[in-house]
Amino acid sequence: MATITFTLSDFGLASLAPLFPTVTFVPSGPGVADGRLFSSTPVEAMLAGDSGTVTLAPTDGVVPAVWYTVHITHLNAGGVPTHFDLLDLRILVPAEYVGPITGLPGVPISPTTVLVSLDPPPPGYKGFWLYSPATGQQMPLDDPRIGELRTVA
Repeated sequence: MATITFTLSDFGLASLAPLFPTVTFVPSGPGVADGRLFSSTPVEAMLAGDSGTVTLAPTDGVVPAVWYTVHITHLNAGGVPTHFDLLDLRILVPAEYVGPITGLPGVPISPTTVLVSLDPPPPGYKGFWLYSPATGQQMPLDDPRIGELRTVA
């Protein structure tokens, strides 16, 4: 097993603890290794203030290849879920790793990823962008960009 640690904050270095955050490590799929059959059930990290710890199965030797993505959610002042982050890395966990998340090998999510959105992709995004209206959103039917698939590099 591997134990990963981290400190959670926003980019202003403010604590997210008052917003009841959750940090979840999501396996890319099921797999087998060392006589075990692994489910793709997400694993939630334990948070104590701004410090987090999670114990994960290593990805070394898992067939088919498996990695983790990291999801971060938190609430607004009224207690309503309002924020979702997806760390844009495939996190690979070596056997017996103990240490900070920054020490783990991570590779960017595949350039074959397709982002479906009316808004342009975020800075640094690489992959495909499908211009698509949001559910229930009114759109001009004559908008030539609807359904257009663009490469973003």
